[in-house]
Amino acid sequence: MKKNKGFTLLVAIITTSMLLIVSFVVVNIAYKQLIIADANEQSQYAFYAADAGTECAVYWDLVNSEESPFATDAVAASINCNGQTITTGSQTDISTIPTQSSRIGGAATSTFQLNFTKGCVIVRVGKHSGNMTIIDSRGYNTCDINSPRRFERGVTLTY
Repeated sequence: MKKNKGFTLLVAIITTSMLLIVSFVVVNIAYKQLIIADANEQSQYAFYAADAGTECAVYWDLVNSEESPFATDAVAASINCNGQTITTGSQTDISTIPTQSSRIGGAATSTFQLNFTKGCVIVRVGKHSGNMTIIDSRGYNTCDINSPRRFERGVTLTY
């Protein structure tokens, strides 16, 4: 009987060690899954912002059948999206982004930004000859350009 002395303690230590290792692995997997889920959520915010910007531009482009506020010869017009008033056709610097209008490649281009609770969107509407419109909408989960967790999702629509 004296030869087996301490055997129970050894089995208990080995069993506890194995359970501790398994629990660390499970916690590590759960933590990584939380990080992936958060990244997915932030990516969705960016996509929803891009989609909202596209919908805003399409609505205002098509709401008035006579002349679009983004038309090549349109004078400055005001549109309202998400409770924010945007002036199209005004000449402002792209770095400030509230609105910009310029001619690129023979097309009149208007650029505007919308801010949301969780993110923002920069929308560029190009009106080409022959009634072709290209809307490029870039959504972000945060407006902070220095954020290492900034996601960009884009939607481009041509009609």
